[in-house]
Amino acid sequence: MALREPVSLYQQRGNVRIVQPAVEPVTIAELKAHLAITDSGDDDILYDLLAEAREQIEQSSGLALISQQWRMTIDQWPAGSSQWWDGVREGHPSMLYGPRGAAWVKLPVYPLISVDTVTVFDEDSNSAVVTIANTFDIDTQQMPGRMGLKFGATWPIALRPTNAIQIVYTSGYGSTPASVPRTLRRAVRSLAAYLYAHRGDGCDPVEAMQKSGAQSAVGEYKVTRI
Repeated sequence: MALREPVSLYQQRGNVRIVQPAVEPVTIAELKAHLAITDSGDDDILYDLLAEAREQIEQSSGLALISQQWRMTIDQWPAGSSQWWDGVREGHPSMLYGPRGAAWVKLPVYPLISVDTVTVFDEDSNSAVVTIANTFDIDTQQMPGRMGLKFGATWPIALRPTNAIQIVYTSGYGSTPASVPRTLRRAVRSLAAYLYAHRGDGCDPVEAMQKSGAQSAVGEYKVTRI
């Protein structure tokens, strides 16, 4: 028998936004007041810059400001130790594919609101929907949020070699601008205003984050990974 290669706790994963936020965290009226603009000639530009500022802040911090839905796919459930493997599956699949280490999966975009669906795939790519309430505890307090196994539960069987597990989840502070912390709304407003003032200059996004003050404002909400 050969020693089966262990699964990394930090395996490659795909994370794609599938439902955009319904509104921006700052309104056109608020941005125009900040810029002392009274006419509506640049409203379309200002709206695009608000969206760009929000996206830049989210991408640089891992945050979701307004509620949005994401789909994450991973190859296998987390495992922490090697398993013996002779090329033939013997015994119950949960013994072969069960957890050997961490009993939770982190959802990278935060703050987590809910885990909406969990789907697993077998070797032939047939899908099965997991009953979340019977299998997982959803932790929305941690940053990032996570889903852990309930006591006595086992990881649902997922046998497809790639993207065997699909998790759809919702993150954000809420569905309205008022639900977003004021500091983060100020960061969006300041960054959008800076981009408007330097439109056509080809300013670097990182430089814009720093010079607008958005970077320091977002810093207290950003989770630093060690």
